[in-house]
This record gives sequence, structure tokens and C-alpha cells, in this order.
Amino acid sequence: MHSSIQLSSYIRLFLYDILFYYNMVGKYRQYRPFRPFCYNSFMCISSKILNWYAPEDRGLPWRKTKDPYAIWVSEIMLQQTQANTVIPYYERFMAAFPTAKDLAQAEEEALLKLWQGLGYYRRAKHLKAAAEIVAREGMPRDFAGLKALPGIGEYTAAAIASIAYGEAVAAVDGNLLRIFSRLYRIDEKIDKAAGKRLIFNLANEAISRDRPGDFNQAMMDLGNKICTPTSPACGHCPIGEHCEAHKANCAEDYPKKTPKKKQKEEDVTVLLLDLGGRFFIEKRTGGLLASMWGFPTIEGHLRPEDVMKLLAESDFVVNDAKKMAAYRHIFSHRIWNVWVYYAHVESLFAAEDARIWATKEALETVYAIPSAFAPALEVIDGMD
Repeated sequence: MHSSIQLSSYIRLFLYDILFYYNMVGKYRQYRPFRPFCYNSFMCISSKILNWYAPEDRGLPWRKTKDPYAIWVSEIMLQQTQANTVIPYYERFMAAFPTAKDLAQAEEEALLKLWQGLGYYRRAKHLKAAAEIVAREGMPRDFAGLKALPGIGEYTAAAIASIAYGEAVAAVDGNLLRIFSRLYRIDEKIDKAAGKRLIFNLANEAISRDRPGDFNQAMMDLGNKICTPTSPACGHCPIGEHCEAHKANCAEDYPKKTPKKKQKEEDVTVLLLDLGGRFFIEKRTGGLLASMWGFPTIEGHLRPEDVMKLLAESDFVVNDAKKMAAYRHIFSHRIWNVWVYYAHVESLFAAEDARIWATKEALETVYAIPSAFAPALEVIDGMD
């Protein structure tokens, strides 16, 4: 009797697997034969990825905690930034702001200074805004509540909920999108809502109910180490036998994406204005790098005489303007081609306190200067 019940359960799971497969991805695979992997393919994938997962291998400090705040900070930092780069920033940040309450009470300048070098400063501002809510109302304890906080999208909410609270919800980032696109040879574009939702549903079927946090982190590691965007190491993949793209020898054809628009290139001139060892900085009021400190920037590549004329019209008295450097800075959607000019300011017609003049030390320790100006800072550092 027991054997009959067990066999019946396996048959139901097998039939469910087939029905789910064709409901979710069958319309993309109608001319490709489906071979069941085991009595339930999702269970096979989950089991194998967890057996492969070794959380200590990468030495990531946020893997050693279940504190939702610490996991939250790490996930925000990891957006658009490689894990090894994040480690020292994460450790300094957690030392300065060990709790959400500490972050909520932080001065914005101190926060942005700690964030300097990570870029995408809006992440830090959203993090502080959300910390202020958490300090008042407490940390949400599920996916839906976390997603309601400023700056927390579906991926970050799922990562926190699964790792800290054990909620079985898939954290769909670029790694998981790539892995599942290849597993099922999904032709839907992953940068479109339909493609993301399809993979979200598939991943939520595959995720371990007992170890959802480990499953999500294993997927991150698999995408980082093996199922990479180019030259994936399919021969070493723990779930390679389940991968339709690997079987068809076309892994690098997936995932499908909308072709990117060419980045807009802009010529920019940056001015280093030196008044007795202090340098003029300004907080940008709008556009790119809005509300961030930086050196004066002018559209286009100016000649030395153009710089002199512009400064004279702005009440600066200078004797010379020298071009000191040229570099390219790549943003997500545009590229700056930058010329850097240095000018020693002899005197001002405008009141000095109407502007911010920062010493080299203050530029290093007080003001958060975006990486777009890093080569200009190097010019200053190289001066005696």
C-alpha cells in the first residue's frame, strides 16, 4: 500500500513537471523535445546546486551573518559593483554604521564620503531614507514589506527575505536570469517584463524550501564562477546535464536581450581653480551627478584662452590656465571625454564665502567627490 502511494506521488510530480514546463516555456520549445530530468526536475536542480555550493570559498564577510540590515547593506553595495571591490567598503561602512538606527542618524556628507568610489550615489541616499523608516517602524520581515522600502527592488527584497528570514522567494539578478535562460533556452528577452516574470516563476518553482537563502547565493556564485556571460565552463557546471542550451551547444547565445543603444559621448572641460592651496568645488544642482560635490565643468573642449575669458567673466583673476590631463570616464549611458585645466587664482572680485574652497586634506577626508573626477584629484595630489 505504501509503495503504491509513493509511486502515485511520483507520478503526480512527474505529470506536474511536464504540465508546468509546457505552461511556462513550452511555447518557446514547441519544436524541441522535452526529456524529463528526474521525477521532478526542479527538485534535482535545487538539490544539485546546494550540494555544489560552498559559501566560504569566496571569503565574503556578509555570508557570515543573518542580520537583515547587514545583508541589506551588502546587497545595495553589490549593485553594479564586483564583490571583491565591495568588501573593504562594506567593512568600513558597517564599522561606522553598525545598525539601521546609526545610519538613520548619520550626516549625509559622512555617508557619501564612505560611499565614495562605489559610484551610483543615489543608492546611498535611498539606503539612508529607508534606514530612517526602519529606525522608526522596525525592519520588515518579509518580501512584500521589504520591497516597500525606498531603494529596495524585487531582487534586493528577495535576497534579504530569503537569507535573513528563510522566505522561499527567488532573487532574480543578472546571474539567475542568465542561468535559467540557458537551462530552458528561453527566447523571451530578459530585459523585458515578460522575460523576467517567466524566469521569476521558474526560479520560484526550483528554489529550495528548506534553504532558500543558500539557493539564491549559490545561483549568484554559479553565475560568477561557471555560468559566465562569455566562455561559460559548462563542463564543470553542477546542473549542466539539465541545461538545454548546453545540450544544444549554444550557451553563449543566451540570454536574449534587446540590443543596447550606443552610449552618448560628451566633451567636457574640468577646471581646477587653486586659491592659496584651496580648490573651488560646487554641488551640482541637477542633471548628471546631481547634488554631488565636484569641480566646475563646462560643456565642450575649451582652449586656454577660452578658459581665461570664462574665468574673467566669473570674477576670477588668473594669469594662466594650463591643460594638465585628459581622460575618459564611462557612465552607464554616456561617456565623458575630459580635459583638465589648472589655474592659480590670484584674487577674487566676488566674496570668497560665496563659494566652497576645499583644502587637499578636505577633498580627501570630508567631501565625497565622484569617481568621474578621480583623475582630476590625482592632478592635485601630484602637486607639491
